[in-house]
Amino acid sequence: MRIPSTQALRALDSFARHGSVWRAADELHLTRSAVSHQLRLLERDLGFDLLQRIGKGVALTPRGQRYAADVRKALTVLGDAGTHNNGAGVGGSFAISCPPGFASMFLCTHIGEFQQMYPDVALSVLTPRRLDDVSNPDADAFIAFGVGNWPNRAVELLCEVSFTPLCSPRLLNKVGGFSKPADVLRASLLHLSDTEDWARW
Repeated sequence: MRIPSTQALRALDSFARHGSVWRAADELHLTRSAVSHQLRLLERDLGFDLLQRIGKGVALTPRGQRYAADVRKALTVLGDAGTHNNGAGVGGSFAISCPPGFASMFLCTHIGEFQQMYPDVALSVLTPRRLDDVSNPDADAFIAFGVGNWPNRAVELLCEVSFTPLCSPRLLNKVGGFSKPADVLRASLLHLSDTEDWARW
């Protein structure tokens, strides 16, 4: 059996402590669907049920409770190891490629914390032109927007994205409003690379 991802184990630990997906999502800065996805992947990797439905809610199975307790101990050991070493001996460079919006609105707000933990690591942030570009040979890791079909890459879902069309009030007034979904076809549709997202919507 392969070792489950750390993110999935953290999702289980947070769910076990808080007792709800939305509180775990809030703690981990993920969407609820991303936390649920991590828990489903963990169940698949382990080969047994962690969760059971109780009324309208979800709770850990007895076996899930025992496993979550063991995971908590393991995460504590890992956390203590990081505290004891405090980045000592970790050096070199690390380059991460991600969309410009993600870099400016999320990643850059955490760089200071990373540098405190690993002061001897030279961190580089690369921003490709395409949101799904994972081809830069200078990057050590990628955060990309796409369906996750990147051959020869180990891929882990960070969060799921819901699509919804947006329109400026000025354009809405210009076209006379929309009374049904098909009316958006009367406007100029903006998209990233192709119209797949519009077709899916």
